[in-house]
Amino acid sequence: MSEPAVKYIEKLKPINILLIEDNPGDARLINEYLSDSRHLNFNLTVAERLSKGIEYIEQELIDIILLDLKLPDSEGLATFTKISEVAPSIPIIVLTGLDDETTAVSAVKMGAQDYLVKDKVEEEILERAIRYAIERKRAEEEHQKLLEQRIRSLAIIEAQENERRRISRELHDGLGQLLSAAKLKFGMIELLNNSLDKASAASDRERASEIIKDVDGIISKSIVEARRIAHDLRPTTLDDFGLIPALRILCQEFAKLTGIKAKFQVSQLLERIEPKVEIAIYRIIQESFNNITKYAEATEVSLDVYRKKNLVYVNVKDNGKGFDMESINKQKKAGRGFGLLNMKERAELVGGRFEINSEPGKGTELLLEINLDFFSNG
Repeated sequence: MSEPAVKYIEKLKPINILLIEDNPGDARLINEYLSDSRHLNFNLTVAERLSKGIEYIEQELIDIILLDLKLPDSEGLATFTKISEVAPSIPIIVLTGLDDETTAVSAVKMGAQDYLVKDKVEEEILERAIRYAIERKRAEEEHQKLLEQRIRSLAIIEAQENERRRISRELHDGLGQLLSAAKLKFGMIELLNNSLDKASAASDRERASEIIKDVDGIISKSIVEARRIAHDLRPTTLDDFGLIPALRILCQEFAKLTGIKAKFQVSQLLERIEPKVEIAIYRIIQESFNNITKYAEATEVSLDVYRKKNLVYVNVKDNGKGFDMESINKQKKAGRGFGLLNMKERAELVGGRFEINSEPGKGTELLLEINLDFFSNG
């Protein structure tokens, strides 16, 4: 953004500045410098204690924080740490004395946008520091969004490739082997037909009849397998009858294949909704069932779906072994945990919010909320 554009925006929209400073003289001087600025349109709020500053952050929209590290209720880097935990998205400029510049530099290394030595603060220095801190924070957030978007895109690609590998394996190992067996059996029938004579006709015909029955069974299994693979790719029930019937069948098939008891509850029957939302909900639940099968060691699963006005809520809960949420969060930051990222991405693409709660030994709970107005407003 060019400097004239920045100045125009700053004049158009006031910058809400929170000054956390217990020295009235320093606070008055900062206010005077800001008031003398020709380019900053601002609202200044002053807090004399850290606790009061945190209250302002929680109650008001703050664009930037000017923070003195030595306060009556906090001192040193602990002051910066507490503020940054409460307001991780707000740029912070540290105010320090000549005797404590080392601590200010450490605060910058921990995430502060800049630091100013009080005795050296001037109008132009303060103005420039505020403007640049806001712009740097915006740039950092945009960069972080791009990184997260890239991770999500990679997660989707990885999930797609895993799905292709799964389908390829099932076609080769399942359906392919069944069809190969059927072909082999048919070859045996042909050999029997070519070798038939009066002496062995009865026994060979009986053997041929048995092989034909075997082939019929193999073909029947192949049809079931083909339908299962097709259903996993795109359940026809979802297209033809909607989300609730499709989920009911999904629960039945899940219980049949895994032996895990699956309880499905619908508090309000949903009429047909946006197809993109239906498939997103279905895939998220399908992925959660896959995770339960692979990792949870559960014996029971409950699926609750209900609607309240234009909000659809989904809850999947199991009684499995659970996991440590902190370790999962570390995996996500490291670019792993593609399954969870994929579910989160699916939810966000249809205007939803996705959350996982779990503790070791206490099972896992998936919460999904989707606003149906997302598409109508878009």
